[in-house]
Amino acid sequence: MRLNAGDQVILVREPNNSLAMIPEVEARHESIQDEATANLLPKESANTLKRKIVAMYLAGFNIIHLKLKTGRIQPEQRDAIREVVRKNLVGTEIIADASEIITLQVLLSIPELSVSTAIRRMYLIASSMHKDSMTSIQERSQEMAKSVITSDDEVDRFSLYVLRNLVIASQNGRFLREIGLKNPSDCLSYRVAVKSIERIADHASAMAERGQKIKEKMPRELLDKIYKMSHIALEAVSDSVESLLRRDYHLADKTVSNVDQIYALENDALGTLDKAKVIHDSGMIRLIIEDIRRTAEYASDIAEAAINETIDEVIEVHRGGK
Repeated sequence: MRLNAGDQVILVREPNNSLAMIPEVEARHESIQDEATANLLPKESANTLKRKIVAMYLAGFNIIHLKLKTGRIQPEQRDAIREVVRKNLVGTEIIADASEIITLQVLLSIPELSVSTAIRRMYLIASSMHKDSMTSIQERSQEMAKSVITSDDEVDRFSLYVLRNLVIASQNGRFLREIGLKNPSDCLSYRVAVKSIERIADHASAMAERGQKIKEKMPRELLDKIYKMSHIALEAVSDSVESLLRRDYHLADKTVSNVDQIYALENDALGTLDKAKVIHDSGMIRLIIEDIRRTAEYASDIAEAAINETIDEVIEVHRGGK
């Protein structure tokens, strides 16, 4: 290990209660993956190239080389690389751009943007998207609807960033504690939360798109019932995220119970829709109601993940038959 007298080492308690002794220099680089190179094909499509870059980013590599063995990287490929870096990869920059190779580097470190902060940021954006979607439907605002749809990219960026760090943390006990998690199993719960918030944003975006297609004015009674569903769904999303980040079992359990009322509200709204004289837009309104119900269900998924992670805090465990 090339240790000399007087060198500093770090003692780390692993999740299984074993101790790891790490030289200080090694500790600083422990979480850094070696750089990786992906060979591009001359006619590789933009979407295939984007998926390859995202997969390497999620794998935890900090330096990514995209190299063409022969010839030049095509303009459409170069544009695809720039687009995925700009729109999807938090903290990533193009540091070298030549005719046959492009190099990306992830510059953002964990202390600058923690996993909890990123998840909370995702939640705030997704909630704001949902609220703005409802406003765009009520006010029939095309501009606000377009703004909601654009915001979906920001949620996707944070989603990939968190997933990348969860992959690294699942393989590295010290890194796990640096990002504020206790056990490797926490990575699974946070992954559920990330994917659920991402889907909540997708439904908000879908609501905005559907709202743009509604031509008739929605009856006041129907709109009020849809807004009531929306309020319950957003409240569930807020409580579920808080229960996960604060490790609050009782709040998580309460959230799951509260989500159950969304089904009665959905049936009530659909009944009102059937009675209303809405002919051309009935299908779109039904889909919006479904989007809101699915939002509440994803909130329930997050709360259930929080329950699974915090169950040890509300039970007494007997080991060794005692």
